[in-house]
Amino acid sequence: MRRISFQDGVTYTFGPDLTPIATVRSGETVEFVCQDACGGQIRTEKDTLDQLDMDQVNGATGPVRVIGSRAGDVIRIQIRDIRVAEWGFQSIVSGHGVLGDEVDRPRTKVIPIQDGFAVFSKRIRLPVRPHVGTIGVAPPAKEWTTFYPGDHGGNLDTKEISKGNSVYLPVFQPGAQLAMGDIHALMADGEVCVTGIEIAGTIRAQVDVLRGLRMNRPLVETSDSWMALASAPTLDEAAKLATHDGVQLLARGADLPWHEAYMLASIACDLRISQDVDPWRTAKLVVPKSLMRRLPRS
Repeated sequence: MRRISFQDGVTYTFGPDLTPIATVRSGETVEFVCQDACGGQIRTEKDTLDQLDMDQVNGATGPVRVIGSRAGDVIRIQIRDIRVAEWGFQSIVSGHGVLGDEVDRPRTKVIPIQDGFAVFSKRIRLPVRPHVGTIGVAPPAKEWTTFYPGDHGGNLDTKEISKGNSVYLPVFQPGAQLAMGDIHALMADGEVCVTGIEIAGTIRAQVDVLRGLRMNRPLVETSDSWMALASAPTLDEAAKLATHDGVQLLARGADLPWHEAYMLASIACDLRISQDVDPWRTAKLVVPKSLMRRLPRS
């Protein structure tokens, strides 16, 4: 099993000309060792977001060239495990987050992780569910910082990118150039204060090259559903794109005319927010596997 560390290489952009730091074969399992989203700059509750060197924030370990992948393919990343450090943190700062205009001053809260629980306070202990916040590939043309989500993946901040689930990403460049990081020990839909429990950790994932699938944007597979993810400058635009992709997927996968798939989505498929705080927003349409067991081939 390959092990790739942030010490080997970190990218702060997803661009069409990424230089890989390693190569993996289809079907290979890889461990990505990741810093926290702030690159280790927050160590105590005296360290706040307004003090950071932003050029060292939201780094993704990689990129890794996936041998044999080419434009038009899809890569599937099966999340086998995510191990996290003994503590993480949350931070808020004025002007950022859903209620950023109500934040009076920057604050940081250090949160210990004990026996699988995040110790928010003496009274509040929450079971952790680690997930990958940033996961992406080289895009077709424009360069994106790792702060942004998009069709290439990136800063998706989607809590279902977790152990036991899979992410499907369209390939735009030879070798895909996969990178990931920004682990959260716990995060709710929306990530409303702009941080989950930011934490260092190690992601174990199996990477597979798939051909014969038609996909324009990321898709997440859980045990009981398919989630069409879309990101855009506003939440309304992201919701429209996610719904468009999910309805098309449902029409093909359930062998329905488009108008019936659209109606069915309105009564059986939840439209949810992944995150409402990044420079672009991310939404997801959840299609139950009871309606569509397998991904339709092109």
